Amino acid sequence: MRITVLALDRRGMLAGSFELHDLEPGVPREIGPFRLDAFSLPHHVPNAGLRLSAGGRAIAYTGDTGPSADLVTLAADADLLVAEATHPEQVPDEDAPYLSSALDAGRTAAAAGAARLLLTHLWPGTRPEPALAAAARSYTGDLAVATAGRTTEV
Repeated sequence: MRITVLALDRRGMLAGSFELHDLEPGVPREIGPFRLDAFSLPHHVPNAGLRLSAGGRAIAYTGDTGPSADLVTLAADADLLVAEATHPEQVPDEDAPYLSSALDAGRTAAAAGAARLLLTHLWPGTRPEPALAAAARSYTGDLAVATAGRTTEV
């Protein structure tokens, strides 16, 4: 699976600062002390959900995604699940195969046994309170919305 990384600055600015590797869902990759697992998840364009683990800890990230049975595997017993929550409760029919709601993220976190849930990718202009309330309908763990400058220790 190839996913293009775009820099928001001049072309070539990051040349030489990273090494590209293909991600293959189902084929773990070792990066220093970390294990990286990739999951092919549904979206309008190719999307890889990622699970990074080391030292008995794990962070799972959905990227933008629609419904998938792989989400629970991706987030299984994760210390932190960073999950897309574009809409608070209901994704419009035309986007339902490709996007998730905060309600969906809460259900996934609960089913996976994730210790913490961080909602991200809220639709622009969306207040965080409706997303938090929707996720909390099915998830009782530590719950927050990603904001600029927020840090989370794992």
